[in-house]
Amino acid sequence: MYRILIADDEKDEREAVKFLLKKYNFELDIEEAENGQDALQKAESKKMDILFTDVRMPFLLGTDLATQARELYQNVQIIFFSGYNDFPYIKKALTVGAVDYILKPINPEELRKVLKKAIQKLNAQKQIIRQEQFAAVYMQNHILSRLLYGAKAEMLCSELGGVDLTFLEKFKWLLLLQFDNPVFGSIPQDNLEKSVADVLNGQPHHFLNLNTYQSVVFLQKDTETDSDSSVAAMAQVLQKQISADAGEPCYISISSPLTGADSIASAYAQAEKALDDRFFFRNCYLYPIPDKTSNGLESYEEDDALLRSAADAIQFKDGYSLQKSVAMLLAKYQHKRNQSHINVSYILSQLAAILYSALPSEKNDLQAMIERLYFCQYFEESKALISDVTEKVVANLAADTESTGHTIRMIKQFIQSHYGEELSLSRLAKQFYLSPHYLSDLFISETGCGINKYIKTVRMEKAKEKLLDTNEKIQDICKSVGYTNFSYFCRSFRETFGKTPESYRQSAH
Repeated sequence: MYRILIADDEKDEREAVKFLLKKYNFELDIEEAENGQDALQKAESKKMDILFTDVRMPFLLGTDLATQARELYQNVQIIFFSGYNDFPYIKKALTVGAVDYILKPINPEELRKVLKKAIQKLNAQKQIIRQEQFAAVYMQNHILSRLLYGAKAEMLCSELGGVDLTFLEKFKWLLLLQFDNPVFGSIPQDNLEKSVADVLNGQPHHFLNLNTYQSVVFLQKDTETDSDSSVAAMAQVLQKQISADAGEPCYISISSPLTGADSIASAYAQAEKALDDRFFFRNCYLYPIPDKTSNGLESYEEDDALLRSAADAIQFKDGYSLQKSVAMLLAKYQHKRNQSHINVSYILSQLAAILYSALPSEKNDLQAMIERLYFCQYFEESKALISDVTEKVVANLAADTESTGHTIRMIKQFIQSHYGEELSLSRLAKQFYLSPHYLSDLFISETGCGINKYIKTVRMEKAKEKLLDTNEKIQDICKSVGYTNFSYFCRSFRETFGKTPESYRQSAH
C-alpha cells in the first residue's frame, strides 16, 4: 500500500481530500500535516510515496517542502493544490517534477485523474525496480555458478564488460546442501528460499541452486556466525528444516572460510569431497565430521556400519572405499584409552574375516591371522597386520577391474545418450556395477568435476543446441533434456548462460 501525505494548514481542506480518496476507493495509507515544517518532519520519519501539498503554508512553503521531499525520496509523486493561480508557483512546481497542479476549490474528477496518474507512475517505477533486482540476482547467480565451477574472477570481469564483483567480498562461508534424489527440481525454489531465510533469521546470505541434487547457501560476514561452532549450529537447524520440507534427508557440508572470489571453487570442491563420507556414516547429515567425532565414536553401530562398508566395497570391487573404511575403523581405535583389548581384537578379527573373503587362495590363513590379532601387545602391531592384508585385497580388486579411464568414458557416453532421462547417482552406479560412493569419487578424480555438475552441463549444452538448430518449442526442449519443471529449467539456463532460453534464441538469429 502506498502512503500519501496531505499537507494543508486548513483542516477542512484536508478532510475534503480524505473524503474524496475514500469515495474513489484509493487504497492509500493517509498521513496529515497542518504546516510545512510538520509535514517535513513526518516525511523524514516515514517514507512518503505521494505528497499532496498546499503551496502556501506556515513555517515552510509547499514548494520548499516538495524540494526537500524529493531529496529524501527520489520517486515521490508530488501534487500541488492552491487558491493562488499565478505563474511563478506553477513554474516552481514543474522544476521539482510535480505530477500536476490543482486549483482550489478542488474538482473531484480532476483529483481522481491526477491521483490515478500518480499511482500508475508509482506502479511503473516499482516494476522497473523489480526487474532491475531480478536482473541483478540472475547476474550474481551466473557469476557465482561460473566461479564455483572454476572460472577466475579476472576472466569474468573481462568477459562481462567490467562487471562489479565487489559483492563477493561479503561472503565468508559456503554451505553445500545435497540430496541423494533430485529433490531440488520438484520443490518450488521460492518455498525453499523462504525456509532458508526463516532459519537464518536475518543473517545476510545468498541462495544458489546448482542442479536438482545440490544447492549452495553463501553466508555473509556476521559477528553472530563468525566461528566454526556457530556456523555448525546454524547448519544443523537448517538441515532439519530442509529435510522436513523435502520429506527426505538433506546433507549439509560446511566449507572452510572463503578468502575471496577465487577461493570459491576450492571451497566448493572441499565441501563436496567431505560429503563422500555420508556413505560411511548412517544418520549423520552434517559434514565434515570433526576429528574428535570420528576418533571418539563409542557406539557399536558405527563399527557395524564401517564393517558393512568394507564388505560392500569388496562386493563392488571398490578399492578406494575399502581403504577408507579400514582407515576410519583403525583411526577410531588408534588413540583410545581404557578400551578393552579383547573388544578391539574382536572388531579387527571381524574385519579380517571380511578381507580374507576377497583372498580365496589364502582363506586357510584366516584363523592364524585372528590368533595373531588376539596376541598383539600393541595396537600398532594389529594395525600393521590389517594394513598388510588390506593392501593385498586392494591389489586383487584393481587387477579384476577395468581401467578407470575406460569406465569414465563409458559413463560419459551413457550420459550423452540418456541425458533426457532420470540420471541419479544410484541409477548410474547400478548401470556400471559400482558403489555410488566409488562412482562419485572416481568421476571427480578423473574429470575434476562432480557427476551432477557434468550431467547439468550436458543438458544445458544440448538445450542450447536445440534452441539454435531447431524450431522446437522451449517447453518441449525442456522435457527433451531431462527437466520436468519448466520454470526450474529456465532459471538454470539463465544462470548458466546469462540469458533466458527465449532471449538466447532471439539473439542468435
